[in-house]
Amino acid sequence: MSADRAQRSWWQGVRRGGWLALALGIAALALALRFLLAREAPLARIDLTSGAGGTTRDRIAQQLAAEITRGGMEVRLVETRGTKDELEQVDRGELDFALVSSLYPIEGFARVREVAPLYAEALHLLVKPSLADAVSENLGALRGHSVDLGEPGSTTAGLAASLLAFVGIPTEPGSSGAGIHGITVQIDDLRALLDRGDTDHLPDAVFHLGTLPSIAAMRLIREADYRLVSLPFAEAYRLGELVAETPQAGTDSRIDRRFAREIAIPPFTYQAEPPVPDVPLPTVGGRLLLVANADVPAATVEAVLEAVFDSPFARVTSPPLDRTVFEQAARLDLHAGTRAFLARDRPLITRSALNGITTVISIFGSALGAVLFLVRAVHQRAKARRETLVREYMLRVAQIERRVVELELAASLELEPLVALQRELLTLKSDALESFAAGDLGSQAALSDVLAPVKAAREHVGDLILHVRDNLEEAAETQGVTSEKLWDEAVREPGEPVGAAVRARATR
Repeated sequence: MSADRAQRSWWQGVRRGGWLALALGIAALALALRFLLAREAPLARIDLTSGAGGTTRDRIAQQLAAEITRGGMEVRLVETRGTKDELEQVDRGELDFALVSSLYPIEGFARVREVAPLYAEALHLLVKPSLADAVSENLGALRGHSVDLGEPGSTTAGLAASLLAFVGIPTEPGSSGAGIHGITVQIDDLRALLDRGDTDHLPDAVFHLGTLPSIAAMRLIREADYRLVSLPFAEAYRLGELVAETPQAGTDSRIDRRFAREIAIPPFTYQAEPPVPDVPLPTVGGRLLLVANADVPAATVEAVLEAVFDSPFARVTSPPLDRTVFEQAARLDLHAGTRAFLARDRPLITRSALNGITTVISIFGSALGAVLFLVRAVHQRAKARRETLVREYMLRVAQIERRVVELELAASLELEPLVALQRELLTLKSDALESFAAGDLGSQAALSDVLAPVKAAREHVGDLILHVRDNLEEAAETQGVTSEKLWDEAVREPGEPVGAAVRARATR
């Protein structure tokens, strides 16, 4: 036996013995195990920052940390100073996650990825009561007054300076006094002044970007009688970015105006009696973003997103969070863990894929319908041919039977026409068998339908021939000749030699 034949024989033996199925099953199991082992495990602990402590954003970070901890992962909250500080630490990998404003230009941080957009944040302009009415009429009334712009490097500071520049108010007073006295009051110092009730050393106005309701804004309103002032030009501020050729004087470049949006502070948010605000108060704002370092394992990000959307954290503020926030264009490149999280809810067949499948099915259905129509037409045509052929055979049998009846009813029964009919029936039977063999007649049932009347006719003609033969034998005895002679004379065709019919009869 050659090597090739031996190898084929061995391979066939393996297949017959079921070893091939076993080997394929083991290979599939090994591949699945390798996939599971290759998947990075979630981190045991993550570091999260929301900026300065004691703010509403910090409260949100604490709520999120609590939900993540319930999921089995430890969270360390880290306090930072300003959005820039947060993003720099995440970019360097010193922090894993951060809560930052979508208004900050975060594209410059190569290792920072977007995890999820969260709640809306509103810019609060809070003004001392003595100045509130004038500022409500015209923001220019802030000129010459002390205004807390927020922590340097924070989104609050950048947005406040950008908005003031948009309405033509410099952040420095200058020699003409046309600007404001921009100052920074640390959040801890602000809380200390409020704790002491020292309103004299508080600034005339305070800008503060915060999630609703803002803790800082609430204390300023309730404890120092500050008034909220609307900033109703968010859309104009955002659209102004489209036509601005160069940054306006005093504009803080750390704000991306394209992502500004109008946010209304609901009535009664900060006080019920009297209501503060008493009507929806329009202002400028953005969305709070959860970002992470690109090297954080995808499984960790997925676990954090489960805490965001599948726990009570989603209902911390109103309206609640749901996955529809991902329908907006992403501010940054999405983290790999976010893409994996979203893939869980992605349908196996998308609308576009369904449309494509529907188109293919329509085309295939039309083509299949045409093919089936053609096949049916061919089948019907072949069936019609078979039925026509069967009818022709039946008509031939009917014609023969009619002639048999005519011979039967004649004055005398002649042998020669009966023999001719018998020959014709044999020819018809032979033709039917040849048609069946060629596939022209169809099924065995059709052949039986044809041969049954042929057989009956042959038997009838045979009986008549036997009757005539008996008569010939009687006539031969009467005439004193042999019956073979009379038979030969009765069936011999014109020109046929004498005795040919007898010899043919002997050979049957």
